[in-house]
Amino acid sequence: MRFRHHGPDPGLRELVQGYWEFEDMHLAGPQQTYDMAERTVRLMFLADTLLVGPSVDTLRPISPVVLTPFPLQPQRTVVQGQLRALVAERYPWGARQLLGWQAAMTPDILDAALSASTWGREIVALVQRGEWRTAREALEAHLLRLAGLHREPGTGMQAAQRIYQSFGMVRIAALAEELKLSTRTLERQFAQQVGVSAKTLARMVRFGEANTRIRMNPAVLMADLTFELGFSDQAHLTREFKALSSVPPVFSLPSPRVANTAWIWICCRRVAICTWSWNRILTSGRD
Repeated sequence: MRFRHHGPDPGLRELVQGYWEFEDMHLAGPQQTYDMAERTVRLMFLADTLLVGPSVDTLRPISPVVLTPFPLQPQRTVVQGQLRALVAERYPWGARQLLGWQAAMTPDILDAALSASTWGREIVALVQRGEWRTAREALEAHLLRLAGLHREPGTGMQAAQRIYQSFGMVRIAALAEELKLSTRTLERQFAQQVGVSAKTLARMVRFGEANTRIRMNPAVLMADLTFELGFSDQAHLTREFKALSSVPPVFSLPSPRVANTAWIWICCRRVAICTWSWNRILTSGRD
């Protein structure tokens, strides 16, 4: 399998983390993985039929354009088919501002609308023809047009950015004081502008950072990780991992059974990609 990463246009850096191009991956038989909780939302444009479901008996083709879920707990996923896809990885507020996404929404309705749109069909056709650069440019041009319709970042978005920068350790009350708002007002504006609650996003970001550090350095001491990321104790860290990934941190590295795959399902298990730290991309390889 080949994969490539590209950074976003400067005008989109506060909304889009980057773009991925995946090609030449064929899953001849059903592949089972467990999706971990995530801290970004991905918009995928698929060139081929991909079957996805919670079990082999429930496999069904997904839409050509898919906005991946924002799972708050581990979910079993079975995948089969050919994978060629252009993926735009967005911060939650980017998906909210540009596409009207929110964590609690049913994804199928939005996926159907995106797949039926003129620009969605255009980008899928370009990916099918292997015109990756033109597809990416068309996608970015559309996102820039959407971004131009919005005003300056609101306080909810500013608070979300601070959560990412602090790896989820900043307190909501401290953010409210910093932004000169009451906690209740900030929480309301946060949900409206980001699409998920501040407490939930902070939890996802801190878990994602812990998972990334373990993947990049399997020898990291759990005591150091607990202290550096503000967990109350190692038992707290272990409980979070079990709740959000189904396994304790010592077993969080890619394996035949468990993988951090919600954003591209099966790919991350094969390539071991970690893209979680604020404004940086960490990978195990790149074209």
